[in-house]
Amino acid sequence: MTLTFRTHTEIPDGLRTQLVDMWVEATNAGGAVGFVAPVEREAVDAVAFRSFDPALDVLLVGYDGAGRPAAFLVLTDHRFALMDHARLLKTVVVDPKHQGLGYGTRLLREAERVARTLDGVELLHLTCRGGLGLETFYTKCGYTEVGRIPRMLRVAADDYRDEIHLALDLEADRGR
Repeated sequence: MTLTFRTHTEIPDGLRTQLVDMWVEATNAGGAVGFVAPVEREAVDAVAFRSFDPALDVLLVGYDGAGRPAAFLVLTDHRFALMDHARLLKTVVVDPKHQGLGYGTRLLREAERVARTLDGVELLHLTCRGGLGLETFYTKCGYTEVGRIPRMLRVAADDYRDEIHLALDLEADRGR
């Protein structure tokens, strides 16, 4: 299936609405993207992209053959001088109706390509929720698990999950 990528440094209202809808759908389909299902649109909308800074961050959106958003993530500047060489991938979301088509892998590959165009960026890092096998997906995409914080995420009163940290050294992986 066709997937075309575009970067955005601004998030127009119409696109924001589509991405929030996708975020809600992904969460309610079992995705671990900052919320626990069931989640209401209002809860996601209240926090979606609130720390996005057009001067520092890049929104990467994959569009399907019909021109609709099918996947997205944010390459976030750490806003800390000692981490100017790194970007954090936040809110990695694939529309549930496109799961299993390789869109997640393609989204991460495109994030690598975009990161390499950013001045001085040498490292990508992300976190994911333990207990779902997401770290296996990310390691297949070339990321290395660099640590975990046990019980960092509480998804229910008696259900704690590790927060897993993964990194991709763009300098070491330049030939991929």
